[in-house]
Amino acid sequence: MKKLLFIPFILLVLVSMAACGSSGDDSFVPDEEPGMSVDSVGNGRYLVLYSSRSGNTEKVARQISTTLHCDILEVEPATAYEGDYNAMLDRASEELAAIDRGNYPAIATSVDGFDKYDLIFIGYPIWYGRMATPMQTFLHEYGSKLLGKRVALFATSGSSGISTSANEARGFCPQATFTETLLLTSSGLAQMESRVATWLEGLGATREEEEDEVSSLKVKITIGERTVTATMEDNVTAKAFLARLPLEVELSDYAGAEKIFYPSPKLSTEGAPRGGNPTAGSIMLYEPWGNVAIFYKSGSASNSLIPMGQVDGDGIEVFRESGSLRVKFER
Repeated sequence: MKKLLFIPFILLVLVSMAACGSSGDDSFVPDEEPGMSVDSVGNGRYLVLYSSRSGNTEKVARQISTTLHCDILEVEPATAYEGDYNAMLDRASEELAAIDRGNYPAIATSVDGFDKYDLIFIGYPIWYGRMATPMQTFLHEYGSKLLGKRVALFATSGSSGISTSANEARGFCPQATFTETLLLTSSGLAQMESRVATWLEGLGATREEEEDEVSSLKVKITIGERTVTATMEDNVTAKAFLARLPLEVELSDYAGAEKIFYPSPKLSTEGAPRGGNPTAGSIMLYEPWGNVAIFYKSGSASNSLIPMGQVDGDGIEVFRESGSLRVKFER
């Protein structure tokens, strides 16, 4: 995901930075430093809502979703943010000022309600010490629907605190019950997994299990009028893929042996087993490129391949059709 700054405005920002710096709260840094880099999964109790520009907040959100095996939904701006960091800062500042005047920037995400969920996780980057604007818009529009719900806030930032944004959230959702918050600054992202696990344990949030583990790893793949199935691996990369379903993609033919597509953002590979010798029906991630490959012919063994699953039975035959294929993956 991806405006000229007038001199007076620059001076104003610099003055603000100096003032914040004196209190030890670097409110200027939105989300993460530049260069750092509704999926339905569970069966009920938890939902993870998140907004993320550079990807760090998304990593935390998906860690929560994977840990709890729960639903996840990204709150996206109607217009993607600029890739240029300084241009993004300008836009963020303008949007925050507009919100203070009662004008909320448009978002592309909508929901019907939260009736099925007991606990809603809400995550966002902190911009200028405040909640990122897409999530402010979302809560402005849907905060009243969180009546009586438990809400757990998590945020990422350069070094800013979470208290101001938490107060903003309480203002949007006055009839929700707020739990302990989680803040991960740039220096603490390396401990994300352990911090998230400890936080979830403190909230009493436990994993949602499917009725049986085998069925939870099954995927339906629809190509035109035909539907085949696949059984996914029980590893972090396959689970990250499952967390994005349902998903429709265009599979391109590659090397006369596999159909591939490029997930965006890339699937998590941390801790996933490396090395594979693909045969017909193998579903694998090629880590250097980040593409998912469904092999319809045997391929060469490579330590850069991460096993993700296997197309069941003779279902691989449908992937032998020449050219690209439009497919839908779903649980």
